[in-house]
Amino acid sequence: MIDVRRANLATSDAECILRSVGSNLEPLTAISREVGAAGLSLLCVMLAASAVSAQDDQESEPFYMFNALWFREDGGAQKYSEYLQAAGPFVSKHGGQVNDTYAPEQALIGEFDADLVFFVEWPNQEAFTSLFQDPGYQAIAHLREEAIVNSLLIRFRKLP
Repeated sequence: MIDVRRANLATSDAECILRSVGSNLEPLTAISREVGAAGLSLLCVMLAASAVSAQDDQESEPFYMFNALWFREDGGAQKYSEYLQAAGPFVSKHGGQVNDTYAPEQALIGEFDADLVFFVEWPNQEAFTSLFQDPGYQAIAHLREEAIVNSLLIRFRKLP
């Protein structure tokens, strides 16, 4: 069994799982035996996508997903590059479009030290959610978790 509090998960993914199931981790025992840390991390992303879907009155509207990533020190940037190359076709297949990527240089107000930030434009919530249900994407999703120590995903809508 994988203890999500000690597993090799991105910090935000472990926190998400604990928030989703509370302190009772028994429901995750069987799942963790089958899918491991990467699978639990993917489960967290799917739970988050479901939560967004349930709360969103405008599921058919386009939106932007802001991604901020903190790489593992032991080759995380290179591993994430591998992930991007493998995931790109799946993101496109499901209607996502990666906009420019940025390397933050300096936080002038507040604390923010991510290694990479970017937006992915999605046509609707269903397109976003369908990416994580694609068996091909699920097969390569572990590359993302092997590359990052922490991540931040924030959904944005474009203002008129």
